[in-house]
This record gives sequence, C-alpha cells and structure tokens, in this order.
Amino acid sequence: MIGATYAAASGLINNQNKMAVLTNNLTNINTVGFKGDRISFEMNSRKNDTNSVLSSKKGQRRHLSPKPLTKIDFTSGNIQYTGNKLDVIIQGNGFFCIQTPQGVQYTKAGNFTLSSDNVLVTQEGLPVLGRSGDIIVDDREVKIDAGGNMYVDGNQVDRLKVVDFPKPYPLKKAGGTLFALTDSDVDEQKVENVMLKQGFVELSNVDPIRMMTEMIEVLRGAESYQKIIQYLGNASSKAINEVGRLA
Repeated sequence: MIGATYAAASGLINNQNKMAVLTNNLTNINTVGFKGDRISFEMNSRKNDTNSVLSSKKGQRRHLSPKPLTKIDFTSGNIQYTGNKLDVIIQGNGFFCIQTPQGVQYTKAGNFTLSSDNVLVTQEGLPVLGRSGDIIVDDREVKIDAGGNMYVDGNQVDRLKVVDFPKPYPLKKAGGTLFALTDSDVDEQKVENVMLKQGFVELSNVDPIRMMTEMIEVLRGAESYQKIIQYLGNASSKAINEVGRLA
C-alpha cells in the first residue's frame, strides 16, 4: 500500500510539473517570438540508488518520480503585419544574434527598436548584432531587404546577422525570448539564401485552445491522484486502527 501511495504521489507531482509548463506557455501567447515548451516523463531504473523507493528486481530500484523532460517547440508561429520599419521576421530557419551580458544569444523575436544612442536593440534594450557588430540606425528612412541588408536613406549601414544550428537545436531558454547554446563546441552556421521580411513580426507558436484542453486534462488527472491518495490514506488508517480489535 505504501508503494501505491508513492506511485500516486508521483503522478500528482508530474501533473503539477506539466501544469507549470502549460501555464507558462499560456501566459506567453501574446509574446512576439515566443516558443512553447512540451513536457514528457521518463521512468528510469538505476542500480543502488538510495533515493528511489520501490525495488523492481534484486539490486535494482525503480524511480517513482520520473525526471520531467522539457523540450522547446521550435515550429514557426503565425506572422502579423505591423508596418513598423524596425520589425522583421525570418522566413524559414535561423535566429537573430543578440549581444547580452552573458555573451551572444539568439532569438526569433524581431520586434526591434532604437536606443537613445540610435543602436538597434531588442525590446529589453540589448544590442542586435550585424555583420560588423552593433548596428547604428538614425530614425530616418530605414529599409531592410530580404537578405537582411539595412539601408538608411538608401545607404547600406550593415547586414543583420542571422545564424542557424544543427538539429535538434542545441539551445536552451535564457529568459524572455532568448536562447543560449547548451554546447559551447557547437558553431554557428551561416544561413544560405536567408529570407527576411520587413514590417512583420512572428507571433508566439502557442495554441491557446490546445493549452486549455491540456490544462483541463491535467486538472482532472490531478484530482484523480488526490482521490487515490486520500483513499489509500483512509484504508491505511482503518487497517491500523482495526488490527488491534481483530487480535
């Protein structure tokens, strides 16, 4: 009975973890360039693991709380026309390069703006990198062509740096819509025939209806596990209290 209680508690914890992921996805349905997360669970068996609870075979213990595996969904979101001359999307593969205090990071969010020094920056004020470094753009007639070349009053000032990586992407979320490399040995790849489009933004790829449906399923699952735990607790209490009477 103790094993069954732990198993039910494990299921409840898994549902709580999944709910946290779904809630974060739903919170960011209006965040430009946001990529949703998907969570799965894997039951592993390890020998001589003192943190595990149930023994499945001699010398082997089975985890009752499987490690949650969170993967980023890199599928494209819908695009929306804004008309903003500093908004730009990548049509296809690739990421914009952003200079952060932690080094170069990457994003699909192309809703850029200008700093007080006329540097092209993200909404958080982080410099957007061009082939020559920071991009200086005074607030005049700005044109971004399909190749990422930036022109001010007809004069080219730089080219947006767009890179890609081998799949599956060796990237992790670094806050907001930024991604950081999980492996420092992986090199950036130049995107051949990059296609950019000015005046548009890529929206979040989170499907709100799907998220709501999954949240309802998780809530129902959590309620079921809670009832099982309560039932097992009552059964254990009853067994303990009645053992003496039967003797």
